[in-house]
Amino acid sequence: MKYQIRIGNRRFEVTINGDEPFAIIDGRKVAVDYRRLRGGKLHSILADNVGFEFELERANGGFDVWLGAGQVHADISDEKSERFQRLMGADAGRTKASSLKAPMPGLVIKVEVEIGQHVKRGDGLVIVEAMKMENELKAHSAAIIREIRVKPGDAVEKNQVLIVFE
Repeated sequence: MKYQIRIGNRRFEVTINGDEPFAIIDGRKVAVDYRRLRGGKLHSILADNVGFEFELERANGGFDVWLGAGQVHADISDEKSERFQRLMGADAGRTKASSLKAPMPGLVIKVEVEIGQHVKRGDGLVIVEAMKMENELKAHSAAIIREIRVKPGDAVEKNQVLIVFE
């Protein structure tokens, strides 16, 4: 099965045959060994003898990927949904986020937006400190800030709503 993966401004084409120990990424054959750990929350991939451990969480029509101390958002579509989007237009089938949730427990360091502000994909929204690392949470798509539910100094729990979008 062929997948289109978008992370930020980069696009990747990935072909996976479930029976084969490799994937084809942008035309290059890559040996892959994949495992789910800790009840499925943690994922481990060995790609061409380089190891990656990460957490995945469904968010905003795609996945938030936590790798090391950083986070990225990945939009993944298969061949059928790519054809549908081409036929129906660029925004067909894409879901807009209704809120920004805390990906982990932590402490709000800074809120970078105001109510009524227009944000675009990739704009910083909130900085949360977790495990002595500052993590900037970014907008996954264009939106207008309707409500801000936290302020600097607030302790937040995982999946707590921080910002609500229009």
